Amino acid sequence: MSEQTKFIWYSWKDMMLDTNALIRQLAIDEFTPDVIVGLSRGGLTPGVMLSHWFNLPFKPIHASLRDFPHWDTYLPKPSDNKVLIVDDICDSGETFEKMQGFIDARRRDNNEPMHPWAQECDIRFASLWWNNEVEFKPNYWVRDCAKDSGNIWIHFPWEAWWSSPLEHPKLTDWNEGYDGVALNKPVRKKSSK
Repeated sequence: MSEQTKFIWYSWKDMMLDTNALIRQLAIDEFTPDVIVGLSRGGLTPGVMLSHWFNLPFKPIHASLRDFPHWDTYLPKPSDNKVLIVDDICDSGETFEKMQGFIDARRRDNNEPMHPWAQECDIRFASLWWNNEVEFKPNYWVRDCAKDSGNIWIHFPWEAWWSSPLEHPKLTDWNEGYDGVALNKPVRKKSSK
């Protein structure tokens, strides 16, 4: 009899805290990318959040080997000396490996002239979760688990947001210092006068 799947319901709150943890790791490592690349679909949300935090360009790439398989090629622009490629989970490692392999192959190909966008650059990988049973290890990750042997499935908040429980802050927690809440009116800070 097979072991029952263990589900992890990863919340929006945990995802936001973990994205902050990625930001801390990047700061400690003193790695500031020139562009954030988010892999569709799971890397889009954390990628956009990182892009906003660092105030950097965001490049969405459709690179999926499992759900709706499709592969857009990606090569860094000549101005991109540092690239951060983001996904929600490094599950098998295959998506990150394929991305790295494509970029490296374009750099090494001696039979063709080097593509103008295939210059040397520092490419690093980040994910919120890492399946620690796979060989590929992202440069940055926050949580890890033995996903395969533990028979674990992680539900990310954007995968089933319509059926996930919502955690609402108390009105007073986020409303301090504001005149009030009106759904269709702007909310303004109280004047200090």
